[in-house]
Amino acid sequence: MRHLFANKCHHFWLQSLVIYLCSITVLVLCNHGLANVVDEDDQRTSACIPCSSTYLAADPNYPNMLSNIFVSTESCESSLSVVKVIKISNLHRRLEGEGFHRRLISKLKTIESDSSSTYLDRFNCEFVIIENLNGVFADPFELQRLVNRKVYLDAAVFGDTNLELPAALSNSSFVEIHMDLAPSSKADHELVVRLPLHVRYPPLDGSGYSNVEISQPDLYIRCRKRDIDNDCQWSVSVRELGPTEKVKWRIPCGDDAHSTIVSSVTFLSALLCALSIVFASSLSSHNTYQRSVVCVFT
Repeated sequence: MRHLFANKCHHFWLQSLVIYLCSITVLVLCNHGLANVVDEDDQRTSACIPCSSTYLAADPNYPNMLSNIFVSTESCESSLSVVKVIKISNLHRRLEGEGFHRRLISKLKTIESDSSSTYLDRFNCEFVIIENLNGVFADPFELQRLVNRKVYLDAAVFGDTNLELPAALSNSSFVEIHMDLAPSSKADHELVVRLPLHVRYPPLDGSGYSNVEISQPDLYIRCRKRDIDNDCQWSVSVRELGPTEKVKWRIPCGDDAHSTIVSSVTFLSALLCALSIVFASSLSSHNTYQRSVVCVFT
């Protein structure tokens, strides 16, 4: 009996040891997997790209381009440490103006520490905002004039740049704007982006209005060394500020119930104008013929 009890105790301690070792193994594997997830997330939100890549939205893989171009070099790591120091907060957005031509105002604050101010003296850093537009558009020529006036460092439009297409036939477009993050004497300073927007002709709607929603923009910070060398790289980092309220634009549009009346009136007006032109042309040619006959007989 005593021997049987000893065997049971031995098996119990052996099972406990196996369970303990399995638990330690699972914890190690989970921690290793979590570390890999963190590393992958860091690569997905930070990367180094060549200085020849001027625009982020021009990449065919946008907005997932950072996960495909992660580079690990000494210059890249030093620049990434600068990018991560600069913080952005308090994004506020609203529409300014009236009618079919307005300005989208985006205001946010950069939070700078003593270390970030020191870094900004040695690095060129830019704030990049990319808007995804659908139903409204930004005029690339108007943006270029703002760049020429030094309002922005750079700006470009990608996607559907046909300004004449109605909303029903147009695709979405990306607007990328770059602003300088120069060293500031203030600990925090405000960045204001004023983007001129124009409405495309909306489709017919029974309510007489069409609603356009402008989603939250993509925000980036990118830096590079002031002394450009052969290994020039931009260090790019995504800035997530959490969900913000979408900007809504209520646009007047045609009522589908009035389409028959409008089409009929338009057709009759065009017909009357054409007949008036033909009648005026015939009178003019008749008077010219009479004057020429009078001149011949005189």
